[in-house]
Amino acid sequence: MTVVDIRSIFSQRNIELFEVNSSYIYYAEEKNEEGHNNLFILEYNRSTRRERLVTNYTLEDPTFVEHLFAFENTLVLILENGSNSMWLIEIDKNSGMELNRRKVVCTGAFRSCTALDSEHILIYMGPDEVNSEMFKRYSEVTGCECLCYMYDLKTNIKHFIKNPLIAKLGTDNIKQMTVRDEKYLILLDPFADEDIKRGYYEEQRWINADIRDNIWLCRLEEFEKQLEAGAENITKKCIASADIKALARYMGIDGDKLFFRAKEFRTGIEKICSYDVFTNSLNVEAELNIPDNDTMYIIEEKPFSVFSVKSDNRETSVTGIINSSAELTYKSKLGSFMTCIENRYIVTQNFVTDNETNTEKRIYSIYDSELDKSESYECNCCLKGNTLVLY
Repeated sequence: MTVVDIRSIFSQRNIELFEVNSSYIYYAEEKNEEGHNNLFILEYNRSTRRERLVTNYTLEDPTFVEHLFAFENTLVLILENGSNSMWLIEIDKNSGMELNRRKVVCTGAFRSCTALDSEHILIYMGPDEVNSEMFKRYSEVTGCECLCYMYDLKTNIKHFIKNPLIAKLGTDNIKQMTVRDEKYLILLDPFADEDIKRGYYEEQRWINADIRDNIWLCRLEEFEKQLEAGAENITKKCIASADIKALARYMGIDGDKLFFRAKEFRTGIEKICSYDVFTNSLNVEAELNIPDNDTMYIIEEKPFSVFSVKSDNRETSVTGIINSSAELTYKSKLGSFMTCIENRYIVTQNFVTDNETNTEKRIYSIYDSELDKSESYECNCCLKGNTLVLY
């Protein structure tokens, strides 16, 4: 495990990390200086341990919210205030120079966005006062609450997405993975929350609708070309599907594999399954047998691993189930389990109330099971693979 402690740089500073790689850490900081809101985009060099200003902006609108996406050579900054317009800015990572700046206007009010790659941005717009009736009719016809656009930074063209599945999903249900240099999108289409779907199962004799969870996979390049062409249908493959009698939920990615949780309501049998994108093989990785109410399963998405965690007031025991062979115990006072790295280091989180200021402090702890020692930090924490960033 590598611990990168950059708390001294961020003393009394409010920053947001948006990329951690093997050489650099990128983050954004907002400051109010002389009555002006300023946004600073900065880089921390992990080798030299020095901070560098990439670029900065004066935010003329104090209600602007920034969305930052990092790529190999560029950064994409989106500034929006929940209205029908936003700024899309492409920045050179090394020089900080602007490569592209466009004000994009869409129908409705901004809801969310995500970058598919360094050139394509998905933008979701919801109903606003001006277009409320139009959105109502659109929802009645398509079942979608939002309009979706794909903006091409290279051509500066905005494409309206006609595919109802993409419009319905939203940014939270679109994941990305790379397999053997090929980029894919994972499209998550759950029917509803688990409790709601279980309720439908229990009352299924009254229901005629096709109540189903689906997980789809598609190639990113093909996906973008089809959306640019205005296609209503996209080429995709169903990786997992569960009707009203069961549940299918995406869990994470590790290498070439996509992991999901499958549960049958009648028997209560619950399994973690994997789909190998390269070989197309589907396998059961583990069956989740919960022996009592004190045991829960903690799943870390990137890299994917599953742990069984049992805790009482004195001790917490951790057992690795998938991609971990950990068999460890730590004192429960260290806090709630977050993850276990290299089958040796346990990271925990705790909240402590400061009686003087009546504020809640977040405390992270790293427990080394081989040395039976722990260190605690009052700070923020970001975990990227086997790198833990304290800031």
